[in-house]
Amino acid sequence: MTRPAMAGDLLLAGELVLVGEVERPSRLSVADLRDHWPERTAEVTFECATSGSRHHTFHGPLLREVIETAGPGFDPTRRKDRSRYLLEVTGEDGHATVLSWAEIDEDFGNAPVLLATALDGHELDGCGSQLVVPTDHCGARYISGITRIRLGTSG
Repeated sequence: MTRPAMAGDLLLAGELVLVGEVERPSRLSVADLRDHWPERTAEVTFECATSGSRHHTFHGPLLREVIETAGPGFDPTRRKDRSRYLLEVTGEDGHATVLSWAEIDEDFGNAPVLLATALDGHELDGCGSQLVVPTDHCGARYISGITRIRLGTSG
């Protein structure tokens, strides 16, 4: 079950916090992601700078749907308001990336970005969910072991 995110929370293995400009900051496990949102599948191929072409199948909910449940701090009826928001996704190793809300918004890019709960048939409960950006040709924005997702404005 999802739990409110509190300042100073210590995360258990595989958990992440969803914070920033949201009405309901929360703490989510991989099981929460699997149990509370529809599962999608993404079969992807991307180029890795160190190991070449990689082929994987990921399962998990859409990032957009998870954030929408938290109550993003924008007016959903105003496109320009939504387009100012960014998502910063951080992994347990400190690797982070930024996506614009417009990339994943159905009225703009509608990219099917996942919070993966399984990779090639293996559940990710012990190591944490993974950000999957199927539209990317390189894997630099694939964040493993997500610990934090922060929604905020661009200025």
